[in-house]
Amino acid sequence: MTAPRRAPAAFEMAAAGTALAPLEGASILVPFVVNVEHWSLDAPMPRAVLPPPHGMTVVPDVANHSWVLYGLRAGLHRVAQALAPLGGRVSAAVNSAVVPEYPAAADLIEREGWEVLAHGVRQQSVHGVPDERAAIAQAIDQLSSRFGRRPRGWLSPGMNQTDDTLRLQAEAGIEYSHDWMIDDRPVWLDAGPRRMLGLPYTVENNDVTVYQVQHQPDGALLARVERTLTRLRAEAPRGAVVMPIGLHPHIVGVPHRIAELERIVDLIMQTPECRPVTSAEMAAWYRAQVPA
Repeated sequence: MTAPRRAPAAFEMAAAGTALAPLEGASILVPFVVNVEHWSLDAPMPRAVLPPPHGMTVVPDVANHSWVLYGLRAGLHRVAQALAPLGGRVSAAVNSAVVPEYPAAADLIEREGWEVLAHGVRQQSVHGVPDERAAIAQAIDQLSSRFGRRPRGWLSPGMNQTDDTLRLQAEAGIEYSHDWMIDDRPVWLDAGPRRMLGLPYTVENNDVTVYQVQHQPDGALLARVERTLTRLRAEAPRGAVVMPIGLHPHIVGVPHRIAELERIVDLIMQTPECRPVTSAEMAAWYRAQVPA
């Protein structure tokens, strides 16, 4: 009989874990993660803002491809401007196909000095990838060639994994993953014979969930961040925590929402307990206190 699947981290109540020391005086670490994606016109769109007529799945899906392409052409620059006060302490989860398909987007990421996380080859679930090992290698190789350094971290499209994902990524040299969103602090994950660091990410303070899944009114993402921050400020004296914010240029980078992101950045920068961090900074901070 096959053993039931379990999360790849030992279960522990968050309040019972090691009390983490602040990072440079900040007890709330805030990773801004910008997802920069390629949605292929040769396949159904991963998500739709406009349902195809008559309930059909159409290829090519021009309307929904245009929605995402607008985000890269017009929204990504707005997002970069809004995040500029963070001084480059931003992580970009990049589909490696962005490199050949949208080289100007890769140029922007490099100019801004954002950390690059591998985000698969294109925006599709890993369960539809015929050779996961090869896809991991392709993503790492394309990003390494373009940015001159191997990505150390990974965020899977849709945060989907197979039973082999962590092991294959660890074997490929990936050090940390944002897929397992199970705590307000990093956790160590079992990745076959190795350990991998699981860094927090979010489906709550995430523009996809707020606006495209739950269809909340504009301003809802800012309101969630404000309420989350209020609670974490009250809890942080017991140990430092992480408050991730997930962003997509085609959602938050549109003209009627970009001011909301600017206000979120102002809020973080004006809160003494907060410090924006890259994934690499967060990983180093945690490893120094809780070795594998």
